[in-house]
Amino acid sequence: MSGYPNDEITNVGHHLSVSNGEWNQQTIYDARNVLLTQHSVDVSQQTPEQRSGKIVKPPIYPNHILHPEIIPSLDEVPAELIKRRHKRFNDPSNIDSFEIEMPLAIASSLQDELERAVQHRAAQDRNHDQTSIPESADSANNLFQGVFEKESYPTIETIEIDEPLESTSRQNLPRASIYDKSSLREAFQRIKIAGDFDDMSHIEDLEDAVGPLLRAMVIREKYMIFSLQSFPPTVAKFLTKTLEQEDQSRRASSTVRANTEPKLRTNSGGTSGQIPPKHTIPSIPTRTIPPQVSPNQKLPIVESNLPIKSAAHASDDPHPFHPPVIKRDEAFNIPLLEAADVCVKAEKGIYRLHIPDDAKGWVQVDYPVVDRNQFIDDYTLLSAMITDGPLKSFCYRRLQYLKSRYELHCLLNEVKEWAAIKSTPHRDFYNVRKVDTHIHAASSMNQKHLLRFMKKKMKTSGDMHVYKTKDGKLMTLKEVFDELKITAYDLSVDMLGVHADRNTFQRFDRFNAKYNPLGQSALREIFIKTDNYIDGVFFADLLKEVMSDLEDSKYQHAELRLSIYGRSIDEWDKLANWCVRNTMYSANVGWMVQIPRLYDVYRANGITKNFQEFLTNLFKPLFEATIDPSLHPDLFRFMHHLTGFDSVDDETKPEKPIITADMPHPEDWNMKDNPPYVYYLFYMYANILTLNQLRRARGLNTYQFRPHCGEAGAVTHLVTAYMVAENISHGLLLRKSPVLQYLFYLCQIGIAMSPLSNNSLFINYNRNPMLEYFERGLCVSLSTDDPMQFHFTKEPLMEEYSIAAQVWKLSSVDMCELARNSVLMSGFSHEVKMYWLGPEYQESGVAGNDIRRTNVPAIRIAYRYEALCEELRLLGNAYKSRQDRKEKDRLLHQMEKKSTSVANIEHPVLNNGKHESTSNLPKPISSTINGNSGNKINMSRNPTTNVKGAAFHKQAKDNLQSILDNFNAIIALIRVDDPQLNPIKDQLPRILTNTTDDFEIRVRAYNMVRAFESLLKLVSDLKDQAVLYDFRAINDAVKAQRQRFKNQQSDLDTKLISLRDRLALELVKFEDEYANKSSFKIPKE
Repeated sequence: MSGYPNDEITNVGHHLSVSNGEWNQQTIYDARNVLLTQHSVDVSQQTPEQRSGKIVKPPIYPNHILHPEIIPSLDEVPAELIKRRHKRFNDPSNIDSFEIEMPLAIASSLQDELERAVQHRAAQDRNHDQTSIPESADSANNLFQGVFEKESYPTIETIEIDEPLESTSRQNLPRASIYDKSSLREAFQRIKIAGDFDDMSHIEDLEDAVGPLLRAMVIREKYMIFSLQSFPPTVAKFLTKTLEQEDQSRRASSTVRANTEPKLRTNSGGTSGQIPPKHTIPSIPTRTIPPQVSPNQKLPIVESNLPIKSAAHASDDPHPFHPPVIKRDEAFNIPLLEAADVCVKAEKGIYRLHIPDDAKGWVQVDYPVVDRNQFIDDYTLLSAMITDGPLKSFCYRRLQYLKSRYELHCLLNEVKEWAAIKSTPHRDFYNVRKVDTHIHAASSMNQKHLLRFMKKKMKTSGDMHVYKTKDGKLMTLKEVFDELKITAYDLSVDMLGVHADRNTFQRFDRFNAKYNPLGQSALREIFIKTDNYIDGVFFADLLKEVMSDLEDSKYQHAELRLSIYGRSIDEWDKLANWCVRNTMYSANVGWMVQIPRLYDVYRANGITKNFQEFLTNLFKPLFEATIDPSLHPDLFRFMHHLTGFDSVDDETKPEKPIITADMPHPEDWNMKDNPPYVYYLFYMYANILTLNQLRRARGLNTYQFRPHCGEAGAVTHLVTAYMVAENISHGLLLRKSPVLQYLFYLCQIGIAMSPLSNNSLFINYNRNPMLEYFERGLCVSLSTDDPMQFHFTKEPLMEEYSIAAQVWKLSSVDMCELARNSVLMSGFSHEVKMYWLGPEYQESGVAGNDIRRTNVPAIRIAYRYEALCEELRLLGNAYKSRQDRKEKDRLLHQMEKKSTSVANIEHPVLNNGKHESTSNLPKPISSTINGNSGNKINMSRNPTTNVKGAAFHKQAKDNLQSILDNFNAIIALIRVDDPQLNPIKDQLPRILTNTTDDFEIRVRAYNMVRAFESLLKLVSDLKDQAVLYDFRAINDAVKAQRQRFKNQQSDLDTKLISLRDRLALELVKFEDEYANKSSFKIPKE
């Protein structure tokens, strides 16, 4: 047993104690007594022998399952459990026979169903303790058979992956029988859609939606990989498999420059860090599948030829990983690294890494970088996608389907889920790990806590100088309150005025004023600021009390946000000194830094000259502390406990919601206007990317980017967050954008929601979309935001859960799933998460869940995973169907071209004017781009665009030519040119003149219809081509020819109008003749 205070998990490999046996006995008693309403009726129907407890008939349960009426005594329980461990369901037929042996009368009783579910789950858990199942490469692929039935997913080994050997060793670990496909099939009831799944025609807008959705997922994968943030491995494998033939579509995300790996040299001559081979700047290999790891996990670069054995598997102990025991006094005793021979230079607002080169001086390190122009193209594309009508309809229907599917799942499997968690020893909602992933340190205490603290300080530190006025006068705490004419006795929570009420609804300015106790900014500076006259002593003492409350609760954790404003270069040093000096450490607390978007305020007050100075104040100290820790020793130590960055402010401020290529770079942004939200997030992301690459090269922890987003303002804020953020806070506006909501689901982007905060500011509690997100399968969790403003109790996170459970009728399984999501979203280290969630928490599906720690049943995890795989399978099949359709259309087009050539030979006269009618058609894009035109655009970076552009142009030209040719043929066929019939030609029914002509007219009309249909399909193909390949190059080419198209427009309109008028006159004439002349006779000569 570890000395760690949170170590409670029992080693199930040893004999269970008597207390566990008592629990097992009590569990069965509780399961039998769930529905007591039928007990009296059942007793009345029993025989005297049954009422006496004597069983005359042979048992109907197998010997290794405890019969509900033959429960062993307390002394027999440990021995019985040990005996049951040696038996397991090795063969799925055992389960089938177990179910068949149950009589129908018992199976129809809900009470007995609960008993069987509890016993079945207990048998599987006990069987897992002694017997291990070696998992082959094929069984590792079982979970993906829900995605592709006909063509299974490749195993991990069949894809090019550059990761340690521990991923291979994980496949040979024991799995519980519930993880096996045969057992999992029997675990719960599923909803299946009958019919031909390969027929996509019944799903409206599917083929129009699949291209943009895949492109959007590839875009996020690229930005997550570049910045060393996490991307779901299930989705990464799906994209690799689906787009394996489309190299161009993923070239930007999965292919990175792979030059020689430069090493960071220290000033002493060796490589930087503790292990010499680990400090090479890594390059992402082709088609790398990123593991789902915490950004706070240390990721040193390890030579691939070194055998690595995961610490999780180094011992036979099923719970080997425990968080490191760090005493508060030793938390910041971190040895400093030697200085690395590397420098950073800001280039257009983005810091770049440079290393020395003997021949060229300082050269830029070759690592993944993000280009602003490419970011703008991706952002513009995603912004256009969220307004596309067919795409919105498709995503909305899929989201509604997911919600309905979850409701059916609960109706069918709620009892089994309840039985699974009831059979789990010790664990319940109160003692599962839950993290408050969105809470601000300045308001992390409730209003009563702040009031008590202020009264205590007035009594104990009243004579302490705590405030310095603008004129330089020093004031004691007693003098500050005397000036306000307030005593400690007078203070009350109502007088503090820090709690939000109905007057703050839709008034963010009033909410910000609530941070000032008694409405006085001086009190805020004294009590809840780190940089003040007393160096933040009061704030440190207050937060230590908050941390003490969290430690007392043991299972509640928080990621407190401290503020860095970017006003001066020494802010980071002051904050780090405050943390180290006051030993601000707790095993229950992680630290994040929030950056308010207040550049316009600083510029108006003359604090900063341009936006580049703002960025320099934010990131330059971080790079210096990472490169040479001796320059900022306290900051280097504080960064070890830092988990991520946040961007905060009022999103409803008016702004230009888009970013364009002509926007000034940060060094040129010297106007007083505040940059838009996307501008802030792009430059923060780009610099965090460089910082993460540098810290990973030095073997240090990396950071998440988790901004406030979607609480109010424009929906396009969520587009930016989708591209660059690990997860977000709030996300209310996702309810207005089905496309983004569906993408957030597919990519499993975390959303920390605060319904109580939203209820006071932007949306009523009953209208909050949190429950809808959860039912549809989005990765959501509950958080408090600002307990000082919104909560009343000592445990604000539990208050948040309890209110949500009451209002939305959440079950214990639902709340435990939300708690598990909060741990996954948090920035706590990988080692800590392995203890909280299980050593295999990074695995997909059921294999990554340990019910003994999370209290989330495997049934719920399997349902979530299978639902996601089904959505991915739908998109994969649709993409394959679209590719097959394109091939069929190509072959059909060739056949139509041959038939048109034959028809032209039969009617050569009809082709007069053919070249004249089509001479003004646009030339192929490739010919204009690569020819001698004055507007040349280099398309060499994507040669596929030239070929496909020419093919699309040729298809459009052929279709238009086919329409004109067939129309001319029809006009020629209905004319009567025989001189003998001239006297009466106006009286002849033209169409009935010749049956052969009539048949040919019908064929020509059919050909015109087919050509029009081909043109309509061409529009969809052009759209997919632009989305999946090189949107920017095609867009540039279209712009270059725009003037030429405009010049042709008037001529084309004139010809079409003339053709329309002529057609209209002919049709009117035919209709009149046919209506007025019912029969005609040809006169004899």
